[in-house]
Amino acid sequence: MKVKLITALTSHQIEDQVIEVLLRHDFQLQKRLLSPLDLDSSLISSTSGVRTLIVSDKDFGVKWREINRNIDENLSILILDMNKRFSSDEILHLSNLALRGSDEIMPSQTLRKRAAWVLFTGSDGSPGISTLALNTAQEYSKLAQMLLIDADLTHQSLSQMVGERGSNLRSSLNNSLALQSISLFDEIDPMKGESVFIDVGSAPALDQAVSDRRVRGKFFMQALVSCAHLIYVIQQDSHGLYQLEQFEESCQKFCPELNVIYLLNKESSSSSRPLFRKSFRSKIDGKPHFFMPYEYANLERARNRYATLSEVNSRSSLSRALKEFAIYLHKII
Repeated sequence: MKVKLITALTSHQIEDQVIEVLLRHDFQLQKRLLSPLDLDSSLISSTSGVRTLIVSDKDFGVKWREINRNIDENLSILILDMNKRFSSDEILHLSNLALRGSDEIMPSQTLRKRAAWVLFTGSDGSPGISTLALNTAQEYSKLAQMLLIDADLTHQSLSQMVGERGSNLRSSLNNSLALQSISLFDEIDPMKGESVFIDVGSAPALDQAVSDRRVRGKFFMQALVSCAHLIYVIQQDSHGLYQLEQFEESCQKFCPELNVIYLLNKESSSSSRPLFRKSFRSKIDGKPHFFMPYEYANLERARNRYATLSEVNSRSSLSRALKEFAIYLHKII
């Protein structure tokens, strides 16, 4: 997705940083405005359907709210706070958020990365994202206070898995694990000291999500910006491997500083297992990864009892793998 870039910033140092970051990610510099007098209406209108992003600040002198941006739905404006220092990752994320619509995007607290927030997502085709999120949260809650968020807007299933009624109110699963179903990102309100796991279901294509004005696309990008860690789940099939490769390439482009951990779930003991593991490792290029064995019978027992895996069989291979994974997460969080 090619995007035209216009900068209108009072700080040349920040302007140079913005341009350097965005030019590496398919943005094309159209003009650097030196003063409000340099603004020409032809700059902010497009007949070719190409998106245009203006990056400015309040002190530059242009009253952006008074500009009739309805003449071109391809125009987006990002207003930066010159009193704040931005990392390259923050500049890219804020720019991508601004591209979702024509309204001004102001940096806010909701865009700050939280070190103890983890996003669970993965390929489509039911690779077991919610199952892993729930059971990892159960193991993690033995180590720290935990809030598990059911944010899969297309199919919220965590509440059903534990026999709870879906609600935006918190429900306690044990003394250190709470569950909440949400439909809006702002509904996430953890207590002090709580780690947060967010299950958003399968991942959309990132190059589309950054400019998606629909609820699910916006929500996914809000979560992506706010979480310091992302768990990407696939199962042992070629389609999941292809989607993993596409996701890894998009991460390098849109969120290179995000800590991504890959999980190969539902591993079978078939003869193709070693070859698939080799292909899996080659796609993730040395990123942290874990293997989760397929235990249909144990998971089915847990579902029938509205329980977690450790409550029905804490000594199974999958239980041990989940415990190891939870300990790893606790160390890095």
